[in-house]
Amino acid sequence: MRFMQWLKERRLGQCRRPSGLLGEYVARRMNRYHYPLTSWGLDHVLVGKDNFVLDIGCGGGRTAGRLARLAPDGLVVGIDVSDKSLGLSRRVNRKAIQQGHVAIRKASVMEIPFPADTFHLATAVETHYFWPDITKGLAEILRVLRPGGSFVLIAEVYRCDRFDARNRKWLELTPMAYLDTTEFHDCFAAAGFDGIGVYEHTEEGWICCVGRKKRPPAAGGNFF
Repeated sequence: MRFMQWLKERRLGQCRRPSGLLGEYVARRMNRYHYPLTSWGLDHVLVGKDNFVLDIGCGGGRTAGRLARLAPDGLVVGIDVSDKSLGLSRRVNRKAIQQGHVAIRKASVMEIPFPADTFHLATAVETHYFWPDITKGLAEILRVLRPGGSFVLIAEVYRCDRFDARNRKWLELTPMAYLDTTEFHDCFAAAGFDGIGVYEHTEEGWICCVGRKKRPPAAGGNFF
């Protein structure tokens, strides 16, 4: 029993920053396990064929590959702090990288190495739990979005009555952010996002939060 508890804790720790052989296993498993969750979340945003997209915490790279297929004339950039995840993401997306459709960079959400107003869309799947500061991370994402661009946060663990018992089991094994729908909305608003939407999949216990970067006022005066 002690060994199984240790193994669970090690696996959850690998979700934060995969490393070694166990990290490789966890990253590959996340590629498979998160597919339905990611599909549901991405249904809440539009991906243009020529969009520049940022995938934050790209993990095993499957989401970056999906986004590249949705934006065949654009570019998808995946960032992660884990060398193990970066290596797997590059292998999974080798062809797309060679074709110039995907790029994988080592970086943190707290300091995204791109100029302001770069991306049409940013995504974060199952990664906000471990950000040092959620509101500051959201503000950094907002900085690199183009005016009118969107960010979607997708997660399967959030504070809600129906799934609280299930979620508490994860919280007992590893520290992670545990927000309810109001707290998510407030974080997005505090970071400066506009048009905020918070959506729940009540049968699965999933959450999806979408925010937009405001467009600047149109030039010229009101002639009427």
